[in-house]
Amino acid sequence: MELAGWVTVVTAAIAGAFTVVGHLVDQVSMLSQKVIIAVRAVREVRDEVRSDRE
Repeated sequence: MELAGWVTVVTAAIAGAFTVVGHLVDQVSMLSQKVIIAVRAVREVRDEVRSDRE
């Protein structure tokens, strides 16, 4: 298989994984709230690290 074929397979696998995880998170409301909080926390840490570099 050529490189373009592998890139397509990997991209499809990643997109599928995100779709499945997104669906599972939507099914469990408490879990989705925890994911939202976790994502916000990660973004705050990222922003803090970026501000320290400047």
